[in-house]
Amino acid sequence: MKFLDKNKESLNSDNIKNMVELKSGDIIFRKEQNILSDMFSNIDKSPYSHLGIVFRKDNELKIYHMEADEKNDDLKIQSILDFTKNAKKIAVYRTKNSFEEEDLKKILDEYEKSKIKFDYSFLLDNDTLYCTEFINEVYFKLFNENLYTYLFDFYGINGITINSILKNTNLEKRYEINF
Repeated sequence: MKFLDKNKESLNSDNIKNMVELKSGDIIFRKEQNILSDMFSNIDKSPYSHLGIVFRKDNELKIYHMEADEKNDDLKIQSILDFTKNAKKIAVYRTKNSFEEEDLKKILDEYEKSKIKFDYSFLLDNDTLYCTEFINEVYFKLFNENLYTYLFDFYGINGITINSILKNTNLEKRYEINF
């Protein structure tokens, strides 16, 4: 209903991405329109290819996520707009479990200080992390249980996929937006 009172200019993609209701602990998923995004979403036939966790830092909502790019390969902390700027679809899920925001802050601060690197091997038993593995570890530290519902066998390597997280019954879809 809040969109009904908006004028045409305020309903552009960037404004919508900033208006969506988010709170610390929400998981935000995205799908971009490029070959790499298509490749990752096709691994497990997921509607998304990447995800991050929302946290209010310095009175601003930030997205924490693991992604390698041409500049660096460590933990990214971005604004909502930067995280979603190339997205053709986003969704937000919220855990049904309660937690203390201070506990989430401690976990995310620990990862930020550790300078954790992106896992190019996509292995679960090393000291680097890829996007779904990072989100799972954060939730494991918060709730003492895995967020994924199964491990996907990708040519002999077990991995955590987006769909294995989406199927978690402790997550509730808040909304999904296509651009």
